[in-house]
Formats: sequence, C-alpha cells, structure tokens
Amino acid sequence: MKRRRTTDAAPRLEPTVSVLMPCRNAMPWLTAAVRSVLTQRDVALELIVGDDASADGSRAWLLALERAMAARAVETEVTCLEREGGTRGAEAEDDEFEAEASTDDATKMRTYDVEEVAKVASGSCTMKVIAIDRDPGVSPSGQGLALNACFEASSGAFVGEMESDDLRPPHAFASLVRALQKENPEWDCVTSQIRLCGWDREGMKRFERWQNGLLTPEDLARERFLEIPALRASALFRREKLNEFRAKTHGGALYRDLWFRNGTVLDFAASPAGEAVADAQPHRWWPVDSDFWHRWFQNGFNAGKVPQKLYWWRQYANQSTRTHSRCSHEQLRKCKAYFFAAAALDGQLPYALAKKTPVKKIVLYGVGETLRAWCSDLQLEITAQTPSDRSTIEINATEHKPGWARWAETDADASVVHAFVFGMAPARAKIARAIDRSFKSLPESARKAFNVVYIA
Repeated sequence: MKRRRTTDAAPRLEPTVSVLMPCRNAMPWLTAAVRSVLTQRDVALELIVGDDASADGSRAWLLALERAMAARAVETEVTCLEREGGTRGAEAEDDEFEAEASTDDATKMRTYDVEEVAKVASGSCTMKVIAIDRDPGVSPSGQGLALNACFEASSGAFVGEMESDDLRPPHAFASLVRALQKENPEWDCVTSQIRLCGWDREGMKRFERWQNGLLTPEDLARERFLEIPALRASALFRREKLNEFRAKTHGGALYRDLWFRNGTVLDFAASPAGEAVADAQPHRWWPVDSDFWHRWFQNGFNAGKVPQKLYWWRQYANQSTRTHSRCSHEQLRKCKAYFFAAAALDGQLPYALAKKTPVKKIVLYGVGETLRAWCSDLQLEITAQTPSDRSTIEINATEHKPGWARWAETDADASVVHAFVFGMAPARAKIARAIDRSFKSLPESARKAFNVVYIA
C-alpha cells in the first residue's frame, strides 16, 4: 500500500453535501461518529453539529475540534491504495470500522482525541458546531429542533444526516451523490441499506433484513405502514425538495419534535427559539423519524434505496429507539393510523386504483387486541380528519387467520381497502397466497380491483 500526502494552499471547495448531526450527551460514541463523517472520500462536505445542551463533555470536544479544523492547513490527501489486480474494494474499506462497530459497551468504546480526528480529516471536509441552549424545565431535549437549526446553517446542494452514535464507511456520501446525480435523477432522495453493529439481537436482524430488501420508490411507499422503510439518517436529500417539503409543513419547519406535556401535545421544533406549538389532538405524539417519513410520502415525494450498506446503525441497551416513550408500539401505531387515515381520505394510499376511486370502506383483518387497537385508532382519525363536505369512511374489523381463502368477485370493489394487520412476514406471505387462490379463477379485473395493504 502506498500513501502520498501533499499540503497546499488551494482554496477550499464549496460543500456539495451538508451533513446534519443532532447531539445530546453522545459520549463515548460521538468521536468515532464524527471521525467517520470527516474522513469521507471524494466529496466536498460540511458537517454541522447541533449540540442540545450536552453535559457529558460532548460540546467541549466538538468545539475544540471545530477550532482545530478551522486552524489546520488546507490539506489534500491523495491516497493510492494499490494491490495486484486493482484497488481495494468497499469490503476492505469497511474493515477500518470493525473496532468501533464491534461493541455495545460504552466502557470499551475507543474514543478519539481532537488532534487525532483533525489530523486524518479529509481536506474537502469542514465542520461547524451550533450550541443549542434551552431551559430544560420549559423545553425538553429536541432532535427536531437541533436538526432544524443545522439545516438553516447548511449550504450544500445535497443534505444528509448522521446520528451521533453511528458510523459511515468512507465512500458513503460519494456513493449517495452519484446515485442521485447520475443513476436516479427521478428520485427526490436516496437512502441506503443498513448494517447493524454493537448489540446483537434477532428481532433487529429481522428488521434489518426486511428494510434492506426494500429498494424501489414503490417498495418504500407501499411498506411504510408496516415500519419505517429506511433509516432517515441514511438518506441524502436534494435541497430543493427539502425546501418544497418544508413549505408544506405547519410553521415552515422541516422537522417536528412532538412531546406530551400536561395533557397537550407540543411541537418544540417549529420555532427557532424552541417555543412550543400546541396540537389539539393529545394522542398525536410520536418519533421524529416516523413523523418525517410519513409526511414526506403523504406530500407526494419519493425515496429510493441503493443496494449498499452505507450506514452502520449502532445497537445498545439504552439507546432512545428502545427506551423513549415516543417509540412505544402504541405511539407508532397511532402515528401510522393518523397517516393511513389521511392517505385514505386524500387518495394517496400506495396503489393505483385507490388514487382514482374515493375510498368508502376500510376492512381491517387481524386478531385479538392488535386488531381492536387498530380499529379504535383508525376510527378516531377518520372521524377527526373527515371534512364536513365528505362522506365518512366506514371501518369494519374482521378476525382473520392468515391463510384462509375467503374472497369472491363480489369483494372486488375499488372503493374498499382490505388492510391486513400482521407484522410478521410469514403471516403476510400466507395471506398473499390465499388471495391468489381466491382470485385464480376470476377475471384479472377483479383481482386488480381488490385493494390490499399491509399494516402493523
């Protein structure tokens, strides 16, 4: 392997990519996460970190690194990695992250000092830190508020994100830019497959396999009522599309940050000052990720996915995905019910016929408490969202065992949505086979008019 470094006074490139990183008490994971962004190759990039009142040393480390990055000489590193038979591939590049990715134990995580990170940072990468200070008695921690502040300070034609405890392989953002600029000009944003690192749990492995199998814009839009079809932090967005999206959001904020306080849902990200905006519906509070993606699809934007694992998602016991009350199954279901009702009323459900024929009835199929909860939440949202000049959508609940073949040509009504409340893939596969058996001897027009969607 040959490595050649040259130092010159060439003018710094304008950033092509802006990376937004919200941070709150992110040690010890933070230093490796920041390092993985600042060592990106073949892309002009600015990392903007919004530190939300960290008290564990995160802010001091970030500010020291910001100063070190600003003071360093402009460095262009030309790395020639030559072997017989060609250059090193993506798999070899990923090997550099194995040490950082292998642990979920904070006491064993390697941390980098400021000088180490500044020394290896790519010459085309810059960094700035935004200090977010708030009264914790008035405004809670806010990922959405931090992201909005970072977006306002950014300038890149493409905008990505990064969680403060995850990792990016060195070629990630260059690959995402290429996917949008050259390979998929019709996409509004591109996401990537993920790789889990740290805590090893079978349930998350199933989620990883499912999410990594969704690649086309049609896949992601169709499956969004099961789970989030891509990690938002893995995405790269066209700036003009984010500006269009922001214009369609209440208050003009790109991200929302919903919290339940004293019987009221408050959005703490809508105002740059962190002032709360109330929501009249006290049950409508859920994670930033879920809220963002559902609003994105509901407003007519698309997203595709490249078949590369360009985002390494760290797993550990006390991460907010597992511990925050906004991420409970109940709140995630309420989020999906809200946007499912909106899509049904607006003709935006993910299949062609529903967009042409107003939905008059939704039949929910499932079992037990899950079916009852979905029926209750969906009925609540249909009632709340139906305009006074529109007929309401009828909601029916039917106990259903996956695999039963029970449909006939009379069920093929384009104004009826058949929604199956089954989260496990084997159950959905049984249902699909049963539907195929039911309509095997019927005209193709009947099968096309049988509108099916899976929710969980």
